[in-house]
Amino acid sequence: MMFFKKDENMNKNSVNTAFQSTFIFWGVTLLINALFEMANNKPLISSSFVILIVGLIIFYSTEQIANYIHKRKE
Repeated sequence: MMFFKKDENMNKNSVNTAFQSTFIFWGVTLLINALFEMANNKPLISSSFVILIVGLIIFYSTEQIANYIHKRKE
């Protein structure tokens, strides 16, 4: 059973770029947050929800920017 249809209009390079930028953001943010918590006994960003939402915003905005750049090259 397939839950999602394959999107023929999806640009895989743009999605991969968005995945990579989001992964790097979350990794760096969580590392800095952990180091800050070890040093000051208090996290820099106390809400995991904020980190999640900002990561999703970065994903979708990076995908849109990469699609725009790819279409301009054509």
